[in-house]
Amino acid sequence: MQVKDIMVMGVATLDPEADVADAARLMRDQDVGMLVIGNEQSVDGVITDRDLLVECVAAGHPSVGCKVQGHMTTPAITSSPEADMLETAALMREMRIKRLPIVQRGSLVGIVSFTDIAQALDQPIHDILYGSGAVHRPKAATLVGKVTHYFTHLGVAALDLEEPLRIGDRIHIVGRSTNLAQEIESMEIDRKAVEIAYAGDDVAIKVVGRARSGDAIYRKTG
Repeated sequence: MQVKDIMVMGVATLDPEADVADAARLMRDQDVGMLVIGNEQSVDGVITDRDLLVECVAAGHPSVGCKVQGHMTTPAITSSPEADMLETAALMREMRIKRLPIVQRGSLVGIVSFTDIAQALDQPIHDILYGSGAVHRPKAATLVGKVTHYFTHLGVAALDLEEPLRIGDRIHIVGRSTNLAQEIESMEIDRKAVEIAYAGDDVAIKVVGRARSGDAIYRKTG
């Protein structure tokens, strides 16, 4: 089953310059716990009811005059309508997020939540979240770095590493409009092939799809 089969369309969005009070009212009126910041053509980030409570109210910020762009999460992790539902559920669990904007060719087309996935599988949300349901993956993800540049004509991404990366590692590259999973088959440093790269290295790898500057790179383990 694909994400497009279960996603909810008609997503609530808000301008980054809007006040936190506007975000709270829209969440109340739409009965939602997350808003996409931006519009249907541009997903700038996301903000949740917890962001409003912990990052703004608990910090003593005024709800009027305090802009949502100061408390939103950016870049937003997204998926595509054609993505596999179970793989998307695994990504959400690894990233510890309960709702995921769905983007197609740069445009916001829907949103999917653990509730949507649990209903589609006819399983309790707890089972989906904690791995006793059908999407269980005995894996964890470690942040290893970020993309600094993507060379379109080569299909190659330049990475800035925070952790070692080896040939054969399974990685997940995620960002506002990126969701790529692959195995590392080759790496180069200064145009020389290497088997392993370390924190601080500027390494280039071949990627299976378009990556973008700022995308996060996670290594799958377990």
